[in-house]
Amino acid sequence: MTVRVRIAPSPTGNLHVGTARAALFNWLFARQHEGGRFILRVEDTDRERSLPRFEQNIYDGLHALGLQWDEGPDVGGEYGPYRQSERSHLYTQWAEALLATGKAYYSYETDDELEAMREKAKLAGQPFAYRKPSPQILAAQAAEPNRPKSLRFEIPQPYGPVVLDDAVRGAISFDSALLGDFVILKSDGGPTYNFANVVDDSLMAITHVIRGEDHVSNTPRQILLYQAFAQLGSVDGTPCLVTPPVFAHASMILAPDRTKLSKRFGATAVADYIAMGYLPEAFCNFLSLLGWSPPEGQEIGSLQEYAKLFSFERMAQSPAIFETDKLNFLNKHYLKQLSPQEFADVAEPFVKDLPWTEYSAEDKIALLERVREPITLLRELPEALSYFFGPTVAIPQEITESVVNTADGKAVLMAFKVALSANAFDMSSLEAAAASIKAFIPQLAPLKAKAILWPIRAAVSGRTHGADLNAILYYLGPKRVLARVEEALAGKSSPVSVA
Repeated sequence: MTVRVRIAPSPTGNLHVGTARAALFNWLFARQHEGGRFILRVEDTDRERSLPRFEQNIYDGLHALGLQWDEGPDVGGEYGPYRQSERSHLYTQWAEALLATGKAYYSYETDDELEAMREKAKLAGQPFAYRKPSPQILAAQAAEPNRPKSLRFEIPQPYGPVVLDDAVRGAISFDSALLGDFVILKSDGGPTYNFANVVDDSLMAITHVIRGEDHVSNTPRQILLYQAFAQLGSVDGTPCLVTPPVFAHASMILAPDRTKLSKRFGATAVADYIAMGYLPEAFCNFLSLLGWSPPEGQEIGSLQEYAKLFSFERMAQSPAIFETDKLNFLNKHYLKQLSPQEFADVAEPFVKDLPWTEYSAEDKIALLERVREPITLLRELPEALSYFFGPTVAIPQEITESVVNTADGKAVLMAFKVALSANAFDMSSLEAAAASIKAFIPQLAPLKAKAILWPIRAAVSGRTHGADLNAILYYLGPKRVLARVEEALAGKSSPVSVA
């Protein structure tokens, strides 16, 4: 059996964490099996809300994560078309096959009538389950003009429990009496989610359905449809699946406070995470751990490594928690693994607007290396590099008061200014700058090295941390360093524009 899995997003919004996680799990499972196929199917039956820009965002987000599909709307395949809006004739054919064999019937209730039926059941303390009206009522309703006409699947009565043998959760039993006859074609002729899902998965020979826990409630209706089509054997000469696909429902993803994901935690488009400066490798690694655990606690691994390890047995039933701290840890790890050139390449979209004209290409790579260590997100780079540009620098009031304007701070800067003015401080190379600093420190004894270096760093960079001081002095050069020291002493430092 060739493993065939699919991701079927609806282009009614951007690609978000839950859908991306489902895509990743399907991709891992497909790549684990020789010849496995990962299919992208766009479920755009919601005609009003489905938009081309959302479909493109889905493509872009999956591509950014490195999840390439084997079949889909943009790459084709023998089971196409892969966009539901182009498959309407298939839904009609398969619905008519159920109608012709007495497994479906037309109903004519208005929305108000259906709501009244629900309210009546509620008042009686009973769950609402729609049942086929008598032939007389159906005939009378059909004769009335302007009534809506939808096609419903009929659940034979009595009918025993519907059992889902879930690959993650084990056997789950559903009371068929609570399901009710359900709509498969809406009054506008369009298919419902459950019906289109079954038709498409059947025609595309899907072997495994890996999706989120929120779809568990859809599964009994889908199983009933699979069973009905299996009884038919074929539709217009096309064989139906003998058995439903294997279902595997991944756990819910919750915020750290165990509530539904919000914009603060997790409910952000994948493209937005990449735009923040998360590396795709780090984000994929993080997604992999949301509801699945690798053996032996191997929490850092590539897609290729995890594809070999992935299994339904290691998927969790309990909710996965979206821990931003873990995502940040993984991103820092992956950033550290990059070579200087690789780091410069991934940083480029975030630093391209800085005024690099005064620096060579080699200097640019070197400067990025100097500020790489504390970086968590690539979007932090412009601020981390800002003091390397422009004639002046802004010194925060807190640093001015606690470092620059103290008696020791002023004494250090005055001595440093004298050394600079006398050309006694060599900044011709990184090594020369480091040697000059080393020679300068004993001149201010008994002050400790930290008490000497902090005021100098604050005056030339506007902060008390950052790149090595010798690198700052070397890349800024004597004239700019002297100007910034003089401004710090005069209290005239001003913000620098790096636009």
